[in-house]
Amino acid sequence: MSGDVAKLEPAPAPVHPGAVANDSAVILSMIDRLLARPDVPIEKLEQMFALHQKVQGEAARRAYLFSFSKLQAELPAAARKGKGHNDKRYARFEDVIEALRQPLSQHGFSLSFRTAQETGTIRVTGVLGHEAGHQETTEILLPADGSGNKNAVQAWGSSISYGKRYVALTLTGIATEDDDDGQAAGAGGVISGEQAEELSKLITDTKTDINKFLELGGVESLSDIPANQFEAAKGKLLAKKAQMRRSNASG
Repeated sequence: MSGDVAKLEPAPAPVHPGAVANDSAVILSMIDRLLARPDVPIEKLEQMFALHQKVQGEAARRAYLFSFSKLQAELPAAARKGKGHNDKRYARFEDVIEALRQPLSQHGFSLSFRTAQETGTIRVTGVLGHEAGHQETTEILLPADGSGNKNAVQAWGSSISYGKRYVALTLTGIATEDDDDGQAAGAGGVISGEQAEELSKLITDTKTDINKFLELGGVESLSDIPANQFEAAKGKLLAKKAQMRRSNASG
């Protein structure tokens, strides 16, 4: 490994989406001029249209990021009105949506969900779209929540509700109100969205019952796991994954 120290380049200054939109207008003008010439090869026009689409996509992405930075600066915390195990308070899906509705609308965002039932699991996908055309998605794969003597329909409904709540928290980064007398803050806060995604993937890979996993941790969702417990939670899942690999190899 080289002993050279990598040079850290300064982060580029944010570019207003209007600057990219101007590039799109220039390309359209060029296309108009080309269309007026009967001898222009069709391949040239196809290249110009492809470039125009690329520039439009970049303009939409920059508009999304520009608005998203303003959205996050103004997001309120979602109230924890639900009550779970050991009377622990948590933000229900409806609490999260109530806190998000006005800020999302104000900054041109929409939040929608897709579900797909697979063998023994339900896949919940969240889509955060922006009026400029760009969108970001995330998803979680869950088993049916059979806790509390739920029937089959209630079990799937509970998992879908949890999945929507999880992807909404992950896509927007909205926080929930801390009502546990500062205990969470004293523990160093909760895990990041990226860490929650990492645990979610490991849970899926190891076919772990997510409800039991959360119950053992004393939390209502992955995003509520204290930051200082992340490595321990990840370690348990990695150990289970390694054990599964050994079992498959020996079998």
